[in-house]
Amino acid sequence: MNPILRFYLTIRKPRNFLKLLCVFIGTSLMLHWFRGYDHEFGSTNLILSIEATVAGAVMLMVQEESATMIEKMLARIIALEEAVLASEERILKVLTGKEEA
Repeated sequence: MNPILRFYLTIRKPRNFLKLLCVFIGTSLMLHWFRGYDHEFGSTNLILSIEATVAGAVMLMVQEESATMIEKMLARIIALEEAVLASEERILKVLTGKEEA
């Protein structure tokens, strides 16, 4: 997985993200009240909207990768089960004398 994506997902963990979000909003409010920055909160709203859009896309991408990985794992499990079943059938035939070892 891409290191930048890994870093983003680390930051985006609920506990980390909530802390970062509170700091961002608190800083934005303080700058608004004390410096008059972002008079109508347009920039703050835009930044939060962009982050939400990026988060949605990243989460969908991670979900797709996980689904692909799960499909591969299930295919391997099915192949292993079929191999075990074939082996058990062969052992049973040998034990019952229907096939020579």
